[in-house]
Parts: sequence; structure tokens; C-alpha cells
Amino acid sequence: MIGAIIGDVVGSVYEFNNTKDYDFALLTPRSTFTDDTVMTMAVAQWLIEDPGHHHKTLVRLMQDFGHNYPRRGYGGRFAQWLHYNMTEPYNSFGNGSGMRVSPVGYYARTLEQAMELARISAEVTHNHPEGVKGAQAIAACIFMARAGYDKKDIRAIVKARFDYNLDRTIADVRKSYHFDETCQGSVPEAIICFLEGNSFEEVLRLAVWLGGDTDTIACMACSIAAAAYPVPVELAQQVFTRLDERMRGIVREFTLMCFKRNGEHADQWIANNIASFDDTQISVNDSRKQSRQLITPHTIRELKPGEIFVFGSNLAGAHGGGAAAAAMSKFGAKWGVGVGLQGQSYAIPTMQGGVETIRPYVDQFIEFARLHSELTFLVTRIGCGIAGFTPRQIAPLFAGALGMPNVALPADFIEVLS
Repeated sequence: MIGAIIGDVVGSVYEFNNTKDYDFALLTPRSTFTDDTVMTMAVAQWLIEDPGHHHKTLVRLMQDFGHNYPRRGYGGRFAQWLHYNMTEPYNSFGNGSGMRVSPVGYYARTLEQAMELARISAEVTHNHPEGVKGAQAIAACIFMARAGYDKKDIRAIVKARFDYNLDRTIADVRKSYHFDETCQGSVPEAIICFLEGNSFEEVLRLAVWLGGDTDTIACMACSIAAAAYPVPVELAQQVFTRLDERMRGIVREFTLMCFKRNGEHADQWIANNIASFDDTQISVNDSRKQSRQLITPHTIRELKPGEIFVFGSNLAGAHGGGAAAAAMSKFGAKWGVGVGLQGQSYAIPTMQGGVETIRPYVDQFIEFARLHSELTFLVTRIGCGIAGFTPRQIAPLFAGALGMPNVALPADFIEVLS
């Protein structure tokens, strides 16, 4: 969420005065938040106070925020919707649905939940298919970046699901790009900025340097970047001071709520989003002592020292396919060893019968993990591949690992256990 706000504030100065200088000043005396931040706050407040995620609550909050923060650059039709307190959508495909959706990407527990909440957040005004698609694409990118998907996978999934052309470079796009407030004319470009940038600041600079609707493109691009890269502390502090106390309170409350709700990638997530807010950092650290749940990245291509790849095996230790083959080729699993620690991997047999035959090996693993707090265990979707079980069948076996600070579980296991 703080990434979206930074992108909005930095891009605000250059929206109608596009810069050709890549090394532009990030902040100037005129840098301020716009309607992008205001409506992002409304969506965050909606997620905080309405666990049922009702349309009418979001409409009320968006209009309340719009009335309390007037003259912030609202689009013409949206301004009418605010001014006349309308409750029906107006079939918009403008990028307003994408600029406000970032809290959804951080709140969601699964990719499908991110997609569904993004749909609701968009369709209260932007119920055109392109308006909904733009919001869903940004929320999906945030969730995937948060969950550890690499950029190659994010690009492929977004292209397949949303039919966006992401095979362009920003330099190429920039040659003919113009001001475009539609989702279809700005959401793909914002995603490309994220895919091309190698740090939060680089994504931010690419988004503003691209030109066009700079505050919204930067808002969307940086909302994704904040899920993947550390946000520069000094920049976050300076932007935070440009918000009023109500907005600062929402950022703190929403961040803490998401941590308590999800807890995934705790150290990285906190560092990326709120390292600059000392009082929030203290609150989150206090809560982390009580509840922390790591989520296993969707794709694991390498391990850090002390990380262990937990995979489903067979008792014979014939690691010929799926995660077992990856464990043997990359992480030290040994052919002929079907149970326990092997290099930077741990085998749990899943092929010998029904679910109950797996339970003793999972219990053995949980006890091993308790005794080895110096290691972090990344549990893959064991049993849900070649063995043919479902997360609903396997996840309950790992109930004893829920909340263990050194055990990461797959997102769909956590969803079942929750």
C-alpha cells in the first residue's frame, strides 16, 4: 500500500508535465497525494471494517473519502458519481479501478481471493470488463510478487489470464506513448515497468519516465514493486509526512491487520512496507511474537543457507518426478532414501497408501522442525501432485506446524487450516 502512495505522490508533479529526464527529482515542494491515494485509503478502510466485503460499504467509504478530500484530480464521471452520491456503477474502463486496488493484493490469502476482491472493488464504479480486468491484473501481480513468484512466471500468468501484451520494453513503449487514462492503455504499461525494473526506485523512475498519466501508472507499478523490493526508507518517510493523521492511521492499521491475518514472509514484508514507521514497527514486532506464519514461495529455484526444501517422496526413495526430482537435482536429496533430512531437503513419504499412512511421517517432520529451530523448512504441496491427494486432504496433517516460526506452508494449505 505504501508503494502505491509513493508512486502517486512522486508522479503527481509530472502528470501534465511529463519529464524526459530519467534522473528527475523524486520529490518537489509541489509533490502531493491525489485521488489515487484517497481511493486507495477508502479500499483499505473497507477491508478493515467490513469482513463481508459488501458493495454498499465500499460505496459509502469511497464517497465519504471523496467528500472529505475534494479537488484531488477526480475524473469527470467519477466526480459526478461522488457529487450526486450515486450508488450505481457507470460502466467505466478508466484506470481508477487499478489505482485503488493495491490493498486487496496485500490483504488476500489466495490468488483467487485477490481476483474476487479486486472484482468487487472495481465494479462499484468500473463495471466494464476492461475496468474489472485492470484491477484484477494489478491485484494478481501484487499477490504473486508477495508470494515469491518470479517475474517470468508473473509475466506468463498475466499474459495468459488477461491477454495483455507484456513483451515490450519501456523504451519501445515510450516512443509512441501518450496520455491514456484507460485500464487497457495503462495497466499493461505499469506492469511492464515492474517487470523491467530491478529495484523499487528503478520501477518508480521507469513509470514516471514513461510519461502519460504518471501518478496513476507509478501508483500501480510501485504497488507491485513494494511487494518484491525494499522501499527506500527516507523516501517513504518523506511521503508519509505528506499524509494527514487519518491517512497515516489507516496505513498503520491496515498494515498491522494484514500481518496478523497473513503473517507471510514476515521479515521481508515488514522491511518492504513499514520499516520507516517506528511506532508501527514496534507494534508488528510485538504481534509477531504471538503469531507468525510463513508461506512457501510458489516457485523455489534456489535456497538460502539454512533453508530446507520439504517434498513428497516414496518409501523407496526413487526421486524420479515432480518435487522429488527437483530435490535430488538441486537440493541434495539422495536416491534410495525416502524419509528425512538429505542435504538441504527433507523427504516425507506420500505414495504408500491413504492419507492416514502419511500422518506419522508428517508428525515426525514437525517434531524434527521443533528440535531444529536454526533451520527454516519450506513445505511444498506434498501429496498434491503425483500422489493424487488434494490440499483439503493433506493440509490437516500439518495443523501442528501452523504458527511455527521456522515452517513455511503452501498458501492453499494455510487457507484450509484457517
